[in-house]
Amino acid sequence: MAWYREVTRSLEGSGLFEKVSVAGAKVRAEVDETIFLDIYHDPTTGSYSYALIDLTLKVEGDKRLIGWDDYPHEGVDEIEALDSYPHHFQRREGSEWLFEESPVRGEVEEEIDLVLEEVSRFLEDDMPS
Repeated sequence: MAWYREVTRSLEGSGLFEKVSVAGAKVRAEVDETIFLDIYHDPTTGSYSYALIDLTLKVEGDKRLIGWDDYPHEGVDEIEALDSYPHHFQRREGSEWLFEESPVRGEVEEEIDLVLEEVSRFLEDDMPS
């Protein structure tokens, strides 16, 4: 079975999103017109990214609020020092990124509940105003 089928069912059943769609190797779950969760997964390489994005965020470039991925970010000492490197969780504090250990490894079907729990908590408690 394709990885995204179980993931889209979980996203649709969470009650967090207005719309869930699949485009290529990415699933997008829309909270509203400007806030969405993008889940990218390449089953061939195992590469992945889960990113909660807010298009209205008042920062230049990257509009992610929080996310998990396995991009190595060579030269970023904070990520390279993590025991889970290259896997990491990142969140914004103002316009700065904070990087933390991550239990996520790109097993999207097994990890979607953890991601949904953190996204739900973030939307309830930490959304910037």
